[in-house]
Amino acid sequence: MSKTPKAMELHPDDKLKLSNSSWWTNWVIPAISTVAVALMYHLYMAED
Repeated sequence: MSKTPKAMELHPDDKLKLSNSSWWTNWVIPAISTVAVALMYHLYMAED
């Protein structure tokens, strides 16, 4: 195995962090963010 880092290759420590993350950090937080942005957009457009 070469010692030079490859593009888009995760360090082994980072792979462990990704595998230990729970489902809500991957789905619920982006969903809440999406709803918040959609609500702000709706309120902004309703003022016109």
